[in-house]
Amino acid sequence: MPVGKYLIPGENVLAIAGDFYATNKRLLRYRKHFHGEELDDIAYSHISSITYINGSRGLVTDIGIVLALLGIIGIVVNIFTDVSLVTPLCGVATFVGIVFTGYGIFSKVTYVQFRGAGISDAAGERLRMTNVHAEDTKKFISLVREHMK
Repeated sequence: MPVGKYLIPGENVLAIAGDFYATNKRLLRYRKHFHGEELDDIAYSHISSITYINGSRGLVTDIGIVLALLGIIGIVVNIFTDVSLVTPLCGVATFVGIVFTGYGIFSKVTYVQFRGAGISDAAGERLRMTNVHAEDTKKFISLVREHMK
């Protein structure tokens, strides 16, 4: 087990989800890179909240809608007036807007964010579990919540 050398005496790994390890004492995030290793840990007593996000990409959807609407407005203005806007650019904006809107709606973002008292946003980013599978993650979160008490 890759985190074995970082465990303290009496500590056992209870569950693994991606790069995260729940032990009987703390939560660990371990990554091995080409240039070395990275280890973050947080004691259960310091975890202040756990957020589970599973949904569409709202910002991408919003940008897509705005682009599509601007493109359509430009095309309509070109058709019904003598004002010559850049018609190909309006068509591209409409197409890109529709693609962004579809991508935003149909591609799901799923992650778990662990937050702790006194942890900066930058450090908190490293405690984000991304590309998670719903069932495995729910079990992992339940285990962590049990140890937070």
